[in-house]
Amino acid sequence: MKKKTAVIFMGFFMALGALSGCGGNDATEAASESAQTEDEGTGEDEEMQEARKEEEEKKEKEEKKAEKEAEKASKEDKKETEKKSEAEDSENKKEAQEETETDSVKIAVLLPDQEEWSDDAQVLEANLKEDGYEPLLAYAEGDASRQVSQIQEMLEQQVAAFIITPVDAYGLTDVLAEVKEAEIPVFSYDDLIMDTNAVKYYTTFGGRQAGQMIAEEIIKKENLKEVQEEKETRTIEFLMGSLDDTEALFLYNGVMEGLQPYLDDGTLVCTSGKISFDDTGIIRWSRELAGTRMSQLLEDSYEDGAVPDIICTGFDDAALGAEETLETAGIVPGSEQWPLITGVGCKEEAVRSVASGKIGFSLFMDYRDLADNCEQMVHVYLTGEEDPEVNDYEQYDNGVKIIGTYLCEPQVIDGDNYELLIDNGYYEEEEIAPEAEETVTPVPEESVTPSPKEDEATPQERAASDWEEDKEAVKQSSGEKEDSDLKKEKESDKDEKKASEKVTLKKSKSASDDK
Repeated sequence: MKKKTAVIFMGFFMALGALSGCGGNDATEAASESAQTEDEGTGEDEEMQEARKEEEEKKEKEEKKAEKEAEKASKEDKKETEKKSEAEDSENKKEAQEETETDSVKIAVLLPDQEEWSDDAQVLEANLKEDGYEPLLAYAEGDASRQVSQIQEMLEQQVAAFIITPVDAYGLTDVLAEVKEAEIPVFSYDDLIMDTNAVKYYTTFGGRQAGQMIAEEIIKKENLKEVQEEKETRTIEFLMGSLDDTEALFLYNGVMEGLQPYLDDGTLVCTSGKISFDDTGIIRWSRELAGTRMSQLLEDSYEDGAVPDIICTGFDDAALGAEETLETAGIVPGSEQWPLITGVGCKEEAVRSVASGKIGFSLFMDYRDLADNCEQMVHVYLTGEEDPEVNDYEQYDNGVKIIGTYLCEPQVIDGDNYELLIDNGYYEEEEIAPEAEETVTPVPEESVTPSPKEDEATPQERAASDWEEDKEAVKQSSGEKEDSDLKKEKESDKDEKKASEKVTLKKSKSASDDK
Protein backbone atom coordinates (compact mmCIF):
# COMPACT_ATOMS: atom_id res chain seq x y z
CA MET A 1 0.00 0.00 0.00
CA LYS A 2 2.73 2.36 1.04
CA LYS A 3 4.70 1.40 -2.08
CA LYS A 4 1.72 2.07 -4.20
CA THR A 5 1.16 5.39 -2.59
CA ALA A 6 4.80 6.32 -2.98
CA VAL A 7 4.72 5.47 -6.63
CA ILE A 8 1.69 7.63 -7.17
CA PHE A 9 3.32 10.64 -5.50
CA MET A 10 6.47 10.13 -7.48
CA GLY A 11 4.46 10.01 -10.65
CA PHE A 12 2.64 13.19 -9.68
CA PHE A 13 5.86 15.09 -9.02
CA MET A 14 7.39 13.87 -12.22
CA ALA A 15 4.39 15.04 -14.16
CA LEU A 16 4.49 18.38 -12.42
CA GLY A 17 8.19 18.66 -13.18
CA ALA A 18 7.54 17.89 -16.77
CA LEU A 19 4.87 20.52 -16.97
CA SER A 20 7.15 22.97 -15.25
CA GLY A 21 9.99 22.13 -17.65
CA CYS A 22 7.75 22.65 -20.63
CA GLY A 23 6.73 26.05 -19.48
CA GLY A 24 10.30 27.10 -18.81
CA ASN A 25 11.41 26.09 -22.21
CA ASP A 26 8.64 28.04 -23.85
CA ALA A 27 9.54 31.14 -21.93
CA THR A 28 13.18 30.70 -22.63
CA GLU A 29 12.53 30.22 -26.31
CA ALA A 30 10.24 33.25 -26.38
CA ALA A 31 12.86 35.39 -24.71
CA SER A 32 15.48 34.03 -26.96
CA GLU A 33 13.36 34.74 -29.99
CA SER A 34 12.74 38.29 -28.81
CA ALA A 35 16.42 38.91 -28.24
CA GLN A 36 17.25 37.37 -31.53
CA THR A 37 14.71 39.53 -33.29
CA GLU A 38 16.16 42.64 -31.70
CA ASP A 39 19.67 41.56 -32.59
CA GLU A 40 18.60 40.86 -36.21
CA GLY A 41 17.03 44.27 -36.52
CA THR A 42 20.20 45.90 -35.30
CA GLY A 43 22.30 43.76 -37.70
CA GLU A 44 20.27 44.82 -40.76
CA ASP A 45 20.99 48.49 -40.03
CA GLU A 46 24.68 47.83 -39.73
CA GLU A 47 24.79 45.87 -43.03
CA MET A 48 23.00 48.63 -44.84
CA GLN A 49 25.33 51.14 -43.40
CA GLU A 50 28.27 48.97 -44.27
CA ALA A 51 26.94 48.53 -47.78
CA ARG A 52 26.44 52.25 -48.19
CA LYS A 53 29.85 52.87 -46.75
CA GLU A 54 31.41 50.37 -49.12
CA GLU A 55 29.48 51.86 -52.01
CA GLU A 56 30.66 55.33 -51.08
CA GLU A 57 34.19 54.14 -50.69
CA LYS A 58 33.96 52.36 -54.00
CA LYS A 59 32.54 55.45 -55.64
CA GLU A 60 35.25 57.56 -54.06
CA LYS A 61 37.89 55.11 -55.26
CA GLU A 62 36.42 55.20 -58.78
CA GLU A 63 36.36 58.97 -58.74
CA LYS A 64 39.93 59.08 -57.53
CA LYS A 65 40.85 56.52 -60.15
CA ALA A 66 39.11 58.56 -62.84
CA GLU A 67 40.89 61.66 -61.63
CA LYS A 68 44.19 59.83 -61.67
CA GLU A 69 43.49 58.49 -65.18
CA ALA A 70 42.47 61.92 -66.38
CA GLU A 71 45.56 63.37 -64.80
CA LYS A 72 47.65 60.62 -66.34
CA ALA A 73 46.05 61.17 -69.75
CA SER A 74 46.67 64.87 -69.43
CA LYS A 75 50.26 64.24 -68.51
CA GLU A 76 50.63 61.83 -71.44
CA ASP A 77 49.06 64.33 -73.82
CA LYS A 78 51.33 67.00 -72.52
CA LYS A 79 54.28 64.64 -72.78
CA GLU A 80 53.28 63.67 -76.33
CA THR A 81 52.86 67.30 -77.28
CA GLU A 82 56.22 68.12 -75.81
CA LYS A 83 57.70 65.10 -77.57
CA LYS A 84 56.26 66.22 -80.90
CA SER A 85 57.47 69.73 -80.31
CA GLU A 86 60.93 68.43 -79.43
CA ALA A 87 60.90 66.23 -82.52
CA GLU A 88 59.92 69.18 -84.69
CA ASP A 89 62.58 71.32 -83.11
CA SER A 90 65.11 68.53 -83.58
CA GLU A 91 64.09 68.11 -87.21
CA ASN A 92 64.29 71.84 -87.80
CA LYS A 93 67.68 71.94 -86.14
CA LYS A 94 68.77 68.94 -88.21
CA GLU A 95 67.59 70.56 -91.43
CA ALA A 96 69.23 73.81 -90.48
CA GLN A 97 72.41 71.91 -89.65
CA GLU A 98 72.25 70.00 -92.90
CA GLU A 99 71.74 73.22 -94.79
CA THR A 100 74.64 74.76 -92.98
CA GLU A 101 76.79 71.73 -93.64
CA THR A 102 75.68 71.53 -97.27
CA ASP A 103 76.45 75.20 -97.79
CA SER A 104 80.08 74.43 -97.28
CA VAL A 105 80.16 71.48 -99.68
CA LYS A 106 82.09 72.46 -102.80
CA ILE A 107 81.57 70.90 -106.22
CA ALA A 108 84.21 71.40 -108.92
CA VAL A 109 82.90 71.96 -112.46
CA LEU A 110 85.65 71.86 -115.10
CA LEU A 111 84.76 72.60 -118.74
CA PRO A 112 86.85 72.88 -121.93
CA ASP A 113 86.13 76.55 -122.69
CA GLN A 114 83.80 79.33 -121.71
CA GLU A 115 82.50 80.30 -125.14
CA GLU A 116 81.03 76.93 -126.00
CA TRP A 117 80.17 75.73 -122.51
CA SER A 118 78.86 78.79 -120.69
CA ASP A 119 75.23 77.71 -121.12
CA ASP A 120 75.98 74.34 -119.54
CA ALA A 121 77.84 76.07 -116.73
CA GLN A 122 74.91 78.36 -115.96
CA VAL A 123 72.46 75.47 -115.60
CA LEU A 124 74.87 73.35 -113.57
CA GLU A 125 75.68 76.29 -111.29
CA ALA A 126 72.01 77.17 -110.71
CA ASN A 127 71.04 73.57 -109.94
CA LEU A 128 73.95 73.03 -107.56
CA LYS A 129 73.17 76.22 -105.67
CA GLU A 130 69.51 75.24 -105.43
CA ASP A 131 70.55 72.02 -103.67
CA GLY A 132 72.80 73.96 -101.33
CA TYR A 133 76.20 73.33 -102.86
CA GLU A 134 78.95 75.77 -103.69
CA PRO A 135 79.98 75.30 -107.36
CA LEU A 136 83.54 76.12 -108.37
CA LEU A 137 83.70 76.77 -112.13
CA ALA A 138 86.86 76.54 -114.22
CA TYR A 139 87.40 76.77 -117.99
CA ALA A 140 90.50 75.27 -119.60
CA GLU A 141 90.14 77.29 -122.83
CA GLY A 142 91.11 74.29 -124.89
CA ASP A 143 94.36 73.68 -122.98
CA ALA A 144 94.66 70.10 -121.67
CA SER A 145 97.60 70.88 -119.35
CA ARG A 146 95.69 73.81 -117.90
CA GLN A 147 92.80 71.51 -117.07
CA VAL A 148 95.17 69.20 -115.22
CA SER A 149 96.39 72.15 -113.13
CA GLN A 150 92.81 73.16 -112.41
CA ILE A 151 92.02 69.68 -111.09
CA GLN A 152 95.03 69.86 -108.78
CA GLU A 153 93.90 73.26 -107.50
CA MET A 154 90.42 71.92 -106.79
CA LEU A 155 91.94 69.05 -104.84
CA GLU A 156 93.58 71.56 -102.52
CA GLN A 157 90.20 73.21 -101.94
CA GLN A 158 88.79 69.88 -100.72
CA VAL A 159 85.89 69.65 -103.11
CA ALA A 160 83.34 66.89 -102.55
CA ALA A 161 82.96 65.91 -106.22
CA PHE A 162 84.23 66.66 -109.73
CA ILE A 163 82.13 67.30 -112.83
CA ILE A 164 84.52 67.18 -115.80
CA THR A 165 84.25 67.55 -119.56
CA PRO A 166 87.78 66.68 -120.70
CA VAL A 167 89.78 68.74 -123.17
CA ASP A 168 91.73 65.56 -123.84
CA ALA A 169 89.78 62.45 -122.90
CA TYR A 170 93.02 60.44 -122.63
CA GLY A 171 95.06 63.06 -120.80
CA LEU A 172 93.71 62.93 -117.24
CA THR A 173 94.86 59.50 -116.11
CA ASP A 174 97.65 60.62 -113.79
CA VAL A 175 95.90 63.53 -112.11
CA LEU A 176 92.71 61.53 -111.57
CA ALA A 177 94.75 58.88 -109.79
CA GLU A 178 95.30 61.55 -107.11
CA VAL A 179 91.56 62.24 -107.07
CA LYS A 180 90.85 58.55 -106.68
CA GLU A 181 93.29 58.32 -103.78
CA ALA A 182 91.50 61.21 -102.08
CA GLU A 183 88.22 59.27 -102.49
CA ILE A 184 86.52 62.07 -104.39
CA PRO A 185 83.96 60.92 -107.00
CA VAL A 186 84.31 62.03 -110.62
CA PHE A 187 81.33 62.53 -112.93
CA SER A 188 82.15 62.60 -116.63
CA TYR A 189 80.00 65.18 -118.44
CA ASP A 190 79.09 64.79 -122.14
CA ASP A 191 82.48 63.33 -123.16
CA LEU A 192 83.78 60.13 -121.53
CA ILE A 193 87.08 60.35 -119.66
CA MET A 194 89.25 57.42 -120.71
CA ASP A 195 91.89 55.21 -119.08
CA THR A 196 90.99 55.78 -115.42
CA ASN A 197 89.06 54.06 -112.66
CA ALA A 198 88.25 57.37 -110.94
CA VAL A 199 85.06 57.97 -112.96
CA LYS A 200 81.92 56.99 -111.04
CA TYR A 201 79.19 57.93 -113.52
CA TYR A 202 78.75 59.40 -116.98
CA THR A 203 76.03 61.66 -118.42
CA THR A 204 75.68 62.13 -122.18
CA PHE A 205 73.33 62.09 -125.13
CA GLY A 206 75.05 58.99 -126.40
CA GLY A 207 77.11 59.08 -129.56
CA ARG A 208 76.13 55.62 -130.67
CA GLN A 209 72.46 56.36 -130.08
CA ALA A 210 72.76 59.63 -132.00
CA GLY A 211 74.52 57.90 -134.89
CA GLN A 212 71.79 55.29 -135.11
CA MET A 213 69.17 58.04 -135.27
CA ILE A 214 71.08 59.75 -138.10
CA ALA A 215 71.22 56.51 -140.06
CA GLU A 216 67.51 55.88 -139.55
CA GLU A 217 66.63 59.37 -140.73
CA ILE A 218 68.82 59.03 -143.84
CA ILE A 219 67.16 55.71 -144.68
CA LYS A 220 63.73 57.30 -144.27
CA LYS A 221 64.33 60.57 -146.13
CA GLU A 222 66.14 58.90 -149.03
CA ASN A 223 63.75 55.94 -149.21
CA LEU A 224 66.72 53.59 -149.19
CA LYS A 225 64.57 50.51 -148.71
CA GLU A 226 62.77 51.25 -151.98
CA VAL A 227 66.06 52.13 -153.66
CA GLN A 228 67.40 48.80 -152.44
CA GLU A 229 64.41 46.91 -153.84
CA GLU A 230 64.76 48.66 -157.19
CA LYS A 231 68.46 47.77 -157.30
CA GLU A 232 69.36 51.43 -157.62
CA THR A 233 72.17 53.34 -155.94
CA ARG A 234 72.75 56.56 -154.06
CA THR A 235 76.14 58.18 -153.49
CA ILE A 236 77.25 59.24 -150.01
CA GLU A 237 80.22 61.02 -148.42
CA PHE A 238 81.12 61.40 -144.74
CA LEU A 239 82.44 64.35 -142.71
CA MET A 240 82.54 63.05 -139.16
CA GLY A 241 83.57 64.51 -135.79
CA SER A 242 86.98 65.17 -134.28
CA LEU A 243 89.40 62.28 -134.20
CA ASP A 244 90.36 63.03 -130.59
CA ASP A 245 86.81 62.86 -129.22
CA THR A 246 85.40 59.60 -127.90
CA GLU A 247 81.78 60.59 -128.51
CA ALA A 248 82.60 61.35 -132.14
CA LEU A 249 83.81 57.78 -132.53
CA PHE A 250 80.67 56.45 -130.83
CA LEU A 251 78.52 58.48 -133.23
CA TYR A 252 80.43 57.20 -136.25
CA ASN A 253 79.94 53.63 -135.06
CA GLY A 254 76.20 54.22 -134.64
CA VAL A 255 75.92 55.64 -138.17
CA MET A 256 77.75 52.69 -139.66
CA GLU A 257 75.63 50.19 -137.78
CA GLY A 258 72.59 51.58 -139.54
CA LEU A 259 74.06 52.18 -143.01
CA GLN A 260 76.48 49.27 -143.35
CA PRO A 261 73.91 46.86 -144.91
CA TYR A 262 73.22 49.41 -147.65
CA LEU A 263 76.94 49.95 -148.21
CA ASP A 264 77.56 46.22 -148.35
CA ASP A 265 74.97 45.52 -151.06
CA GLY A 266 75.82 48.57 -153.17
CA THR A 267 72.65 50.57 -152.45
CA LEU A 268 74.94 53.23 -151.01
CA VAL A 269 78.21 54.00 -152.76
CA CYS A 270 80.97 56.13 -151.25
CA THR A 271 82.63 57.36 -154.44
CA SER A 272 85.72 58.69 -152.69
CA GLY A 273 86.21 55.43 -150.82
CA LYS A 274 86.77 57.36 -147.58
CA ILE A 275 84.61 55.51 -145.10
CA SER A 276 86.73 54.80 -142.01
CA PHE A 277 86.66 57.08 -139.02
CA ASP A 278 90.30 58.01 -139.53
CA ASP A 279 89.58 59.00 -143.15
CA THR A 280 86.41 60.95 -142.43
CA GLY A 281 87.08 62.61 -139.06
CA ILE A 282 87.53 66.40 -138.98
CA ILE A 283 90.15 67.28 -136.39
CA ARG A 284 89.12 69.84 -133.76
CA TRP A 285 85.65 70.14 -135.25
CA SER A 286 86.91 72.66 -137.81
CA ARG A 287 84.33 74.22 -140.14
CA GLU A 288 87.04 75.47 -142.47
CA LEU A 289 88.65 72.04 -142.70
CA ALA A 290 85.26 70.45 -143.39
CA GLY A 291 84.71 72.88 -146.27
CA THR A 292 88.17 72.17 -147.66
CA ARG A 293 87.59 68.44 -147.37
CA MET A 294 84.31 68.81 -149.26
CA SER A 295 86.04 70.72 -152.05
CA GLN A 296 88.65 67.99 -152.37
CA LEU A 297 85.99 65.31 -152.54
CA LEU A 298 84.16 67.12 -155.34
CA GLU A 299 87.36 67.72 -157.25
CA ASP A 300 88.82 64.26 -156.86
CA SER A 301 85.75 62.00 -156.96
CA TYR A 302 82.98 63.78 -158.85
CA GLU A 303 83.17 64.94 -162.45
CA ASP A 304 81.22 67.39 -164.58
CA GLY A 305 79.71 69.23 -161.64
CA ALA A 306 78.28 66.10 -160.03
CA VAL A 307 77.74 66.01 -156.25
CA PRO A 308 76.95 63.23 -153.75
CA ASP A 309 73.31 62.43 -153.06
CA ILE A 310 73.97 62.38 -149.32
CA ILE A 311 76.53 64.20 -147.17
CA CYS A 312 76.52 62.70 -143.68
CA THR A 313 78.25 64.84 -141.06
CA GLY A 314 79.01 64.46 -137.38
CA PHE A 315 78.47 68.09 -136.33
CA ASP A 316 76.68 71.22 -137.53
CA ASP A 317 79.81 73.15 -138.57
CA ALA A 318 80.74 70.34 -140.94
CA ALA A 319 77.26 70.53 -142.46
CA LEU A 320 77.57 74.33 -142.80
CA GLY A 321 81.04 74.00 -144.33
CA ALA A 322 79.72 71.51 -146.89
CA GLU A 323 76.78 73.81 -147.62
CA GLU A 324 79.09 76.77 -148.33
CA THR A 325 81.31 74.67 -150.59
CA LEU A 326 78.36 73.48 -152.66
CA GLU A 327 76.97 76.99 -153.08
CA THR A 328 80.42 78.23 -154.11
CA ALA A 329 80.49 75.45 -156.70
CA GLY A 330 77.24 76.79 -158.13
CA ILE A 331 74.89 74.14 -156.74
CA VAL A 332 71.51 75.74 -156.03
CA PRO A 333 69.80 74.86 -152.74
CA GLY A 334 66.44 73.25 -153.32
CA SER A 335 67.34 72.00 -156.78
CA GLU A 336 67.33 68.32 -157.73
CA GLN A 337 71.10 68.36 -157.57
CA TRP A 338 71.19 69.62 -153.99
CA PRO A 339 72.10 66.72 -151.64
CA LEU A 340 70.66 65.64 -148.28
CA ILE A 341 73.00 67.17 -145.69
CA THR A 342 72.83 65.98 -142.10
CA GLY A 343 73.93 67.87 -138.98
CA VAL A 344 74.32 67.37 -135.25
CA GLY A 345 73.76 69.99 -132.57
CA CYS A 346 71.05 72.38 -133.82
CA LYS A 347 73.26 75.45 -133.65
CA GLU A 348 71.42 78.67 -134.39
CA GLU A 349 72.89 79.06 -137.89
CA ALA A 350 72.33 75.40 -138.67
CA VAL A 351 68.67 75.59 -137.66
CA ARG A 352 68.20 78.54 -140.02
CA SER A 353 69.66 76.38 -142.78
CA VAL A 354 67.33 73.54 -141.77
CA ALA A 355 64.36 75.91 -141.91
CA SER A 356 65.55 77.12 -145.34
CA GLY A 357 65.91 73.57 -146.68
CA LYS A 358 69.70 73.70 -147.13
CA ILE A 359 70.42 71.21 -144.34
CA GLY A 360 68.05 68.23 -144.30
CA PHE A 361 68.00 67.78 -140.53
CA SER A 362 70.05 68.16 -137.38
CA LEU A 363 69.96 66.35 -134.06
CA PHE A 364 68.79 68.48 -131.14
CA MET A 365 70.53 67.77 -127.85
CA ASP A 366 69.20 70.05 -125.14
CA TYR A 367 72.09 70.95 -122.85
CA ARG A 368 69.52 71.82 -120.16
CA ASP A 369 68.50 68.15 -119.92
CA LEU A 370 72.14 67.10 -119.82
CA ALA A 371 73.02 69.52 -117.02
CA ASP A 372 69.88 68.70 -115.02
CA ASN A 373 70.53 64.96 -115.09
CA CYS A 374 74.21 65.30 -114.24
CA GLU A 375 73.58 67.57 -111.24
CA GLN A 376 70.84 65.27 -109.96
CA MET A 377 73.20 62.31 -110.25
CA VAL A 378 75.82 64.14 -108.17
CA HIS A 379 73.27 65.16 -105.53
CA VAL A 380 71.83 61.66 -105.15
CA TYR A 381 75.29 60.17 -104.84
CA LEU A 382 76.47 62.66 -102.20
CA THR A 383 73.33 62.43 -100.05
CA GLY A 384 73.63 58.64 -100.05
CA GLU A 385 69.90 58.11 -100.09
CA GLU A 386 70.06 55.82 -103.11
CA ASP A 387 72.15 55.00 -106.14
CA PRO A 388 72.03 57.49 -109.03
CA GLU A 389 69.78 56.49 -111.90
CA VAL A 390 71.48 54.98 -114.97
CA ASN A 391 69.92 53.59 -118.13
CA ASP A 392 73.04 52.09 -119.72
CA TYR A 393 75.59 49.90 -118.04
CA GLU A 394 76.99 48.05 -121.02
CA GLN A 395 78.46 50.06 -123.87
CA TYR A 396 80.58 52.77 -122.24
CA ASP A 397 83.91 51.15 -121.50
CA ASN A 398 86.65 53.71 -120.84
CA GLY A 399 89.43 51.18 -121.20
CA VAL A 400 89.57 50.38 -117.50
CA LYS A 401 85.97 49.66 -116.58
CA ILE A 402 82.40 50.00 -117.82
CA ILE A 403 80.90 53.27 -116.62
CA GLY A 404 77.30 53.50 -115.45
CA THR A 405 75.71 56.02 -117.79
CA TYR A 406 72.56 58.09 -118.05
CA LEU A 407 71.67 58.66 -121.71
CA CYS A 408 69.60 61.70 -122.55
CA GLU A 409 67.33 61.47 -125.61
CA PRO A 410 68.23 63.45 -128.80
CA GLN A 411 65.53 64.68 -131.19
CA VAL A 412 65.51 65.00 -134.97
CA ILE A 413 64.81 68.57 -136.11
CA ASP A 414 63.91 69.23 -139.75
CA GLY A 415 61.98 71.76 -141.81
CA ASP A 416 58.66 70.44 -140.54
CA ASN A 417 59.25 70.71 -136.79
CA TYR A 418 62.04 73.26 -136.20
CA GLU A 419 59.53 75.57 -134.48
CA LEU A 420 59.61 73.16 -131.53
CA LEU A 421 62.82 74.94 -130.56
CA ILE A 422 60.81 78.14 -130.28
CA ASP A 423 57.97 76.53 -128.36
CA ASN A 424 60.29 75.06 -125.73
CA GLY A 425 62.03 78.38 -125.17
CA TYR A 426 65.35 77.33 -126.62
CA TYR A 427 65.40 79.99 -129.34
CA GLU A 428 63.52 83.16 -130.13
CA GLU A 429 61.64 83.11 -133.41
CA GLU A 430 63.82 85.76 -135.03
CA GLU A 431 66.97 83.78 -134.19
CA ILE A 432 66.11 80.80 -136.35
CA ALA A 433 63.70 82.25 -138.90
CA PRO A 434 64.34 80.87 -142.41
CA GLU A 435 66.66 82.90 -144.56
CA ALA A 436 64.88 85.00 -147.13
CA GLU A 437 65.04 83.44 -150.55
CA GLU A 438 67.10 85.41 -152.96
CA THR A 439 65.13 86.64 -155.93
CA VAL A 440 66.94 86.67 -159.19
CA THR A 441 66.25 89.82 -161.16
CA PRO A 442 66.45 89.18 -164.87
CA VAL A 443 69.17 91.21 -166.48
CA PRO A 444 68.11 92.60 -169.84
CA GLU A 445 70.34 91.73 -172.71
CA GLU A 446 72.63 94.53 -173.67
CA SER A 447 71.83 96.01 -176.98
CA VAL A 448 74.74 95.88 -179.29
CA THR A 449 75.51 99.24 -180.75
CA PRO A 450 77.68 99.13 -183.80
CA SER A 451 81.03 100.56 -183.01
CA PRO A 452 81.88 103.55 -185.11
CA LYS A 453 84.46 103.02 -187.67
CA GLU A 454 87.87 104.15 -186.80
CA ASP A 455 87.79 106.88 -189.34
CA GLU A 456 84.40 108.04 -188.11
CA ALA A 457 85.74 109.05 -184.65
CA THR A 458 88.18 111.78 -183.91
CA PRO A 459 91.31 110.96 -181.89
CA GLN A 460 89.88 112.96 -179.03
CA GLU A 461 86.69 110.93 -179.07
CA ARG A 462 88.60 107.68 -179.16
CA ALA A 463 90.82 108.81 -176.28
CA ALA A 464 87.83 109.81 -174.21
CA SER A 465 86.18 106.49 -174.90
CA ASP A 466 89.30 104.57 -173.95
CA TRP A 467 89.61 106.57 -170.73
CA GLU A 468 86.05 105.84 -169.74
CA GLU A 469 86.56 102.14 -170.39
CA ASP A 470 89.80 102.09 -168.38
CA LYS A 471 88.17 104.08 -165.61
CA GLU A 472 85.26 101.65 -165.38
CA ALA A 473 87.58 98.64 -165.43
CA VAL A 474 89.70 100.09 -162.62
CA LYS A 475 86.56 100.88 -160.66
CA GLN A 476 85.23 97.33 -161.03
CA SER A 477 88.59 95.81 -160.23
CA SER A 478 88.96 97.96 -157.14
CA GLY A 479 85.46 97.17 -155.98
CA GLU A 480 85.97 93.46 -156.50
CA LYS A 481 89.26 93.62 -154.64
CA GLU A 482 87.70 95.49 -151.75
CA ASP A 483 84.82 93.04 -151.58
CA SER A 484 87.23 90.14 -151.78
CA ASP A 485 89.53 91.59 -149.13
CA LEU A 486 86.59 92.35 -146.89
CA LYS A 487 85.24 88.85 -147.35
CA LYS A 488 88.65 87.33 -146.63
CA GLU A 489 89.00 89.48 -143.53
CA LYS A 490 85.60 88.40 -142.24
CA GLU A 491 86.34 84.75 -143.04
CA SER A 492 89.70 85.07 -141.32
CA ASP A 493 88.07 86.50 -138.20
CA LYS A 494 85.45 83.78 -138.35
CA ASP A 495 88.10 81.07 -138.79
CA GLU A 496 90.15 82.39 -135.89
CA LYS A 497 87.07 82.35 -133.72
CA LYS A 498 86.10 78.86 -134.77
CA ALA A 499 89.63 77.46 -134.52
CA SER A 500 89.42 77.37 -130.76
CA GLU A 501 85.95 75.87 -130.61
CA LYS A 502 85.59 72.23 -129.63
CA VAL A 503 82.13 71.09 -130.57
CA THR A 504 80.85 67.88 -129.02
CA LEU A 505 77.63 66.03 -129.51
CA LYS A 506 75.60 68.05 -127.11
CA LYS A 507 76.24 71.43 -128.66
CA SER A 508 72.60 72.26 -129.17
CA LYS A 509 72.79 75.84 -128.08
CA SER A 510 72.38 79.36 -129.28
CA ALA A 511 75.30 81.17 -130.79
CA SER A 512 74.08 84.27 -128.99
CA ASP A 513 75.09 84.43 -125.36
CA ASP A 514 73.50 87.82 -124.76
CA LYS A 515 69.85 86.90 -125.02
